[in-house]
Amino acid sequence: MRKTYRLLRAHVLQRLIPRSRVAFNPRKPVEVVGYLSMAVGVGESARLCAGALSEAGRTISLSDVSTHPDANSFPGWAPPRAPSEPPGSRIWHLNPPMLPRAILKKGVTNFTRAFNIGYFAWELEVVPAEWRNAMHYMNAVFVPSEFTRRTIAPLTKAPVIVVPHPVTEAAATEGMREKFGIERDAFLVSFIFSAGSSINRKNPRAVIEAFRIFAAEAPSAFLLMKASGDVNKDEALRALVASVAGDARIRIVTDRLSNADVNGLIRSSQAYLSLHRSEGFGLTVAEAIMQRTPVISTSWSGTADFCDPDNSWLVASPLIPVVDTHPEFAGLDGAVWADPSPQAAAAHLSEIYRAPELAREKAEKARAFLLRYLAENSYEKALQTLAAMQSS
Repeated sequence: MRKTYRLLRAHVLQRLIPRSRVAFNPRKPVEVVGYLSMAVGVGESARLCAGALSEAGRTISLSDVSTHPDANSFPGWAPPRAPSEPPGSRIWHLNPPMLPRAILKKGVTNFTRAFNIGYFAWELEVVPAEWRNAMHYMNAVFVPSEFTRRTIAPLTKAPVIVVPHPVTEAAATEGMREKFGIERDAFLVSFIFSAGSSINRKNPRAVIEAFRIFAAEAPSAFLLMKASGDVNKDEALRALVASVAGDARIRIVTDRLSNADVNGLIRSSQAYLSLHRSEGFGLTVAEAIMQRTPVISTSWSGTADFCDPDNSWLVASPLIPVVDTHPEFAGLDGAVWADPSPQAAAAHLSEIYRAPELAREKAEKARAFLLRYLAENSYEKALQTLAAMQSS
C-alpha cells in the first residue's frame, strides 16, 4: 500500500497541483509553512527561516503542517507582529514528497491565492522523478547551497536562489562533558546526525573508523556522536550502536537533547568531524563553525560554500555510485556521492591535536567567513531579488 501511494503521489498528485498566477508582492506578509513542531531537519529549516524573517522586520505568519507534532520542538514561539491581511507569499519548507499532503490540508484553492516559494534541500546531482514533477507548481525555489542550485535550476523556469540556513551562535549548555562523564582534559571529537535522513549518507561508520585510527596515538581522545533516531525501530542505527559496544572511548547518544545541549556538546569539543557522503547544506557543520569548533569536513557538496582549505580541514573524496535503501535515494541511475577517506580524516585530527592554538585560529577564520556568507545570502536579500525580478 505504501509503495502504491508513493507512486500515485509522485506521478499523479504532483502533476495535478496547479501553479498560482499571483505575482510576488514584497509589501504583503510572508507565511512560513513546514513541520514547525517536529524535531527533524526540515522542521529546523522552517524555524530558522521564521526567526530570520521576523528579525529582518518582515510581517510573517506560521503554518504548522507537522505529521507527528512534538510540543518540545517548537515551544510556543510566535511572530512579534500578527499580520492583519492574508499572506502575499508562502515559503514551503517541505521537500516535494511532503508537499501534496500539506497542500491538500491547506486547500488547493488557498494554495493558488499566494506566490509560492519552495525551499528544496536536495543532496545529489541526480533528481528523482517526483522532485522533477513538483517543479511546475512553484513560482520560485530557494535552495540551501550552490551545489543544490546547479542541480535544481535546469529543471524549472522559475527563479532558483541560494538561501543558506540562517545559522546563529545559539545558546550552549555548560557542563556537557560532566553530563556524559567525559574527562575535562579529554580530546573530544563530536558528530551530530539524523539516522532518518539516510545513515549511509551521514556516514557515521567512517567517523568511527577515522577516530579509531587517530586514537591509537592520542590516549586522551574521546568520540561522542549524537544520533536522532529510535534504536528499537531503526536496524541500521541499532547495528551502529552495537558496533561500538564495549569501547570506552566512543559513545553514541540517542537520548533527546535540547538545541542548547547539542550546541554545548559541540562547543566543548576540540574537533567536529563530518565525513558525510553528501549534504544539501551541512547544518551541523555550520553550527560547529559558529561555536568556534575546528571542523573536519568532506570536500564535496553543500558544505563547499563555506568550508575551504583556509578555514577548515577538508577530506578530498572520490565519487562512488549511490547504494542505499532509503526511499529518497534508492534506484537513482547515475547518482554518485563522496567516499571520504578515514585515514585522511585521522591525519587531520592529529594535526588539530598537535597544534590546538593554530586550530583555534583557523576556526575563527571559518566563523568570520560564515558570518559574511550568511549576511550576503539572507532570506531578506532573496525576497528583494524576487521583487526586483517582478519589476524588471
